[in-house]
Amino acid sequence: MQLLSSLLLLSLLTPYPHRTESFSLMSLLQPRRRPNRHYCNDINQHGAISLSQSATSDVAEYVGSEIGAELQQQQNVLDLSINDDDDEEGILAALFGSAETRDHFFKHMFGRRVAYFPRSKVLTMHEANNQQQLEPPISGIDLPSLYETNEWTSLRKRGSQDMLDKSQMSYSSLTEYISGGGSIVIPITPDDYLFSTKLQFERAFGVKEETGTTINVYHSGPSAVALNIHYDAWPVFVLQLEGKKEWIIQEDAFGLPKSQITEWKNITMTEGDLLYIPQGVFHAATTAEGYSTTTHTTIGLL
Repeated sequence: MQLLSSLLLLSLLTPYPHRTESFSLMSLLQPRRRPNRHYCNDINQHGAISLSQSATSDVAEYVGSEIGAELQQQQNVLDLSINDDDDEEGILAALFGSAETRDHFFKHMFGRRVAYFPRSKVLTMHEANNQQQLEPPISGIDLPSLYETNEWTSLRKRGSQDMLDKSQMSYSSLTEYISGGGSIVIPITPDDYLFSTKLQFERAFGVKEETGTTINVYHSGPSAVALNIHYDAWPVFVLQLEGKKEWIIQEDAFGLPKSQITEWKNITMTEGDLLYIPQGVFHAATTAEGYSTTTHTTIGLL
């Protein structure tokens, strides 16, 4: 029984799975309470999700190509009930910068295409429209605290992975590893200071608490690539916490092998920016040139 419990805990806390391929990113980077809002993607008789023209409005700086009917139907979250608690100032409204942007996204973009929301543009638009501006739900990172409380941190360099052994690597040695171009991935667990934020997201999304999302913190050194080009097995929201990060994201051949992709989108994320990537869409990221460290967090819907 003790072994079974340990295996179950490991399955929940191990950083969430990716579909990975060994590929050089740099070669491409050169150039449940009662719900009050219900979002359900409307799949038509041909299997495609209709998209309002308003989805290409100024609310997002970049809205990607439709991911296609087959991949849309494979999305593991097509139906969301946003909780009462996520009102005009709730955590999801804060994630997007406002309740208006949140609602627009879930009505027109969720499960259909990549969407990028630069914080500066969202705030400028809301200011012009006299809309309330909200601060991101997470900003910065307390790395010393996470080093002390988290037992599931992994060390990453271009797809390689080793678990952090704190008996062998002190905090000082860890920062040296990062300064040398390494990355760490920290899956948020009950002992971590961000766990209460994780629970807030789960309540707002209307999913099961503690297991309805996976939240990982990625902290990287100069020119670091934590993961080679891959796709995730669930939809992911990326929130930039510190520094700048360069992303490449699939723009065509959705649902096909990576070798058939001919178009990639480059995006540079800065603090407070939000990026949504549907499950099954290939992507990768690296620390932007001139930055010694960069940090982002991912919120995956299981």
